[in-house]
Amino acid sequence: MNSSNGRVIYRGPSMLDGSPIVVVAVGLKITSKNRKTGNMIQTHILRADITPTDAIKTGNDASICGDCKHRGDGTGKGRTCYVNVGQGPLVVYKTLMRGGYPDALTNFERRAIGRARLVRIGTYGDPAAVPLTVWHDLLADAVGHTGYTHQWKQFPDVAALRSICMASVDNIEEAALAQSHGWRTFRVALPSHVARIKGEAICPASEEAGKKMTCDACTACNGTATNRHGSIVIQAHGGTAVMSNIKKLAA
Repeated sequence: MNSSNGRVIYRGPSMLDGSPIVVVAVGLKITSKNRKTGNMIQTHILRADITPTDAIKTGNDASICGDCKHRGDGTGKGRTCYVNVGQGPLVVYKTLMRGGYPDALTNFERRAIGRARLVRIGTYGDPAAVPLTVWHDLLADAVGHTGYTHQWKQFPDVAALRSICMASVDNIEEAALAQSHGWRTFRVALPSHVARIKGEAICPASEEAGKKMTCDACTACNGTATNRHGSIVIQAHGGTAVMSNIKKLAA
């Protein structure tokens, strides 16, 4: 089991609705193939009792995604989330069900996983669903990280996430509101919208920036803890079905 590529770093209730969830950190042994993020520890936040695909179809993904509007209509339709849940998250869930990931639930074990590594908080799922101590443990000895939350409006419960996460926003008005509450923002711009506003930089890992840098080389999306200023914007992106739904929103 020591050769496993992942570990379970949390088992317990969702901080969003109390339902059972797990957090699996993967990429311990095998380099991530994600061409945008590069070689980072990836963390999947999943329902513990239902597949990620079924969770989307039944609306139970609210336990790990909260009220994020990119979830769709609660039946699996109208999704604008770029994550293909039938790939990475489903593979991780199936491996979990086979007993493929040992538990690493102590402070010491979580710190060891992140030590000298770059970490992506919430590869799938919202970090706000997980106790903050889990992330603090994982990041304690890490060399850098990225993180995003759509739950930034839930004041004051998620205010502590500002130090390690960007506020995921979907328009200029949300960006202004989040920034007024002390967040740095990561804005997803619809295709027909202006790509940049004052204080924003275009994501260097994006198509529109020429993919000149991967997330592991940039790590700008790490909240406020490092006293960075400014925010990030990226054009909406995803697979064919996702982009079809996004274009409907932009019409």
